[in-house]
Amino acid sequence: MKRLLALLFLLSLLTVSCGKKHDGIELQLWNFGDLPALIEWVRSRVDTFQTAHPGVRVVQSEKSWNMIRELLYANLTSGTGPDLMNVHANYAAEFGGAGFFTPINTFEDFEEVKSLFEPGLMESTRHGDNYYGLPCSAIAFTLVCNADLFDAEGIAPPRTWSQFREAARRLTKDTNGDGKTDQWGLVLLGSDRGSFSYRFAPFLFKAGQDILTDDLTKVAFNTPLGVEALRLFVDMHQVDHSITPGFLAYHHSEVNDLFCSNKVAMSIEGPWFRTIVDQKSPGKKFYTVPVPVPDHMIAQYDSLPTLQDMMMYSINAFTKHPQETWELMKSMRTLDADMDWITRDLGGIATTTGALYSPEAEHKEDLALYRHELRFARPWPPHPGIISIANNVITPWVQKAMVGELSPEEAMAGAAAEAQQILDGKR
Repeated sequence: MKRLLALLFLLSLLTVSCGKKHDGIELQLWNFGDLPALIEWVRSRVDTFQTAHPGVRVVQSEKSWNMIRELLYANLTSGTGPDLMNVHANYAAEFGGAGFFTPINTFEDFEEVKSLFEPGLMESTRHGDNYYGLPCSAIAFTLVCNADLFDAEGIAPPRTWSQFREAARRLTKDTNGDGKTDQWGLVLLGSDRGSFSYRFAPFLFKAGQDILTDDLTKVAFNTPLGVEALRLFVDMHQVDHSITPGFLAYHHSEVNDLFCSNKVAMSIEGPWFRTIVDQKSPGKKFYTVPVPVPDHMIAQYDSLPTLQDMMMYSINAFTKHPQETWELMKSMRTLDADMDWITRDLGGIATTTGALYSPEAEHKEDLALYRHELRFARPWPPHPGIISIANNVITPWVQKAMVGELSPEEAMAGAAAEAQQILDGKR
């Protein structure tokens, strides 16, 4: 009987021990982004942090890139959500300005940490007087040109809008002689509204146009050159038929499939493109070049801005452990961590000065071009409503022109009027 009681007592102790919760601090980390290499990288950084901070447990969750705003709104507005998350830097205005992100400039060692990053990229995390994140990975939108198709045609990557249109026209072909086009000059990402506007905006910026005025009170994209940027795409689609006809339904996978199978010659992409192409077609060659400029602006080809996008790590304003979350954030953004964006294919560009200009960086394919483009690149304007304007206003109006429902002038005027309502607080 005594043996039985002793055994039961031991089993009860084991049960309590096995079911015991972590008695230290638990932090929730949400990772937006589905590249396998990036997910693994985040896990390795979490493991490194936990080894150095045995009293802290980090629970990593992978979240849908396409649901980022919806998930953030649903959780942050209810006072829940993760302690730390990686988000678009332009959310500094939308979420930071609304009080959902912690101003990281309130931490004692902020200035020391800030000095690690490229100043222009660090500024993209600022709204008003506060900084709401640390830069994670940067993006500059470029034009990628399929080397197989360009070399076979004997043409160079385009630098001007007229060369861009002509290259797309020449590279749109019936390759098997059955009377049907089976190769196109340009593919666009059209299924996700945000992705489409991110392909159109670089052409506005390369034309020297703004999205909003500097004081963020007026729409600035409905200009003669803004209309001409849209007309370029409309004519390529409706007149030349050099844009893939199904682009409005395309995700990254369709774009990659068409590019790797030599069905398309050009796409407007960022630094992730080489990674996804190599996954499907290892060793495939393509040229990465700046987005073309209007013909009369060719003298400014090397200095006109493209669209900059960037991810940043931000802290939930409602976290119960702000200092521990700050320590976790810093561990994700050390120079050592940032060097992985140079030495590994994680789909973005390093953001610390030390990594960007390291000896290893000199051997990174395309990085010299991306560094150059980032010097001049511009993010979306820091207005709380800018993402809604980009995704839900500019894109649908522009697409109406693309499919022939409206003229370029009508589409740009309609987009400008609706965007102005958002700026005026009427929507």
